[in-house]
Amino acid sequence: MARRDPIFTPELIKVIKIFGFASVGIVLVFSFFNEYRADNTGDAEVTHITDASRLYFKNVRQIYYKIERRDDAKVDIFRYSRNSNDKKLLFLNLSIILSRIKNEAYIFVEPSEALEKLEEIEIRWKNQSSQKQGELYFRFGDRFTHYDFVSKLAPLIEENIDFEVKFDQEWQPILVAEKERFAFKVTAEDYFRLVE
Repeated sequence: MARRDPIFTPELIKVIKIFGFASVGIVLVFSFFNEYRADNTGDAEVTHITDASRLYFKNVRQIYYKIERRDDAKVDIFRYSRNSNDKKLLFLNLSIILSRIKNEAYIFVEPSEALEKLEEIEIRWKNQSSQKQGELYFRFGDRFTHYDFVSKLAPLIEENIDFEVKFDQEWQPILVAEKERFAFKVTAEDYFRLVE
């Protein structure tokens, strides 16, 4: 009977040690660059801003906004200076939130106190010239909920459309004043320019 050669020869053990230590070394080296990993979530286009768009916003557009600096969250909140703030009116204001530590921006819907108490904001719209109509719903949620609502409502404001909100089981007009429409539209445009 022939004698079997050992599988783990000294040369094979040397090779395994070399590749083992090299693999562990590579993993350790790349772990230091963890924040530079690829973002494959698909959310980057909604919130990611470039340095150029941040500079444009801070140098050109910032003068039209009131700024609230939140050091606890490391963000700056920009509210258009001509926003409505009459507590008796039904209105929707927008704010842009810029992160100081990440290259991200968020859009946030700030309804009046009366609308803030609703679980869900229901808005119906009607185009007087083409007779098209529809409804939009907004329930307070994460940043993507706010983004989706604004991205659906902002293009409608540019057209000749009347808006109503369901409040106390009745449909009441909203986004009526030109000042309110303009503030909503400009804030949405500035945000979309910031994240493009």
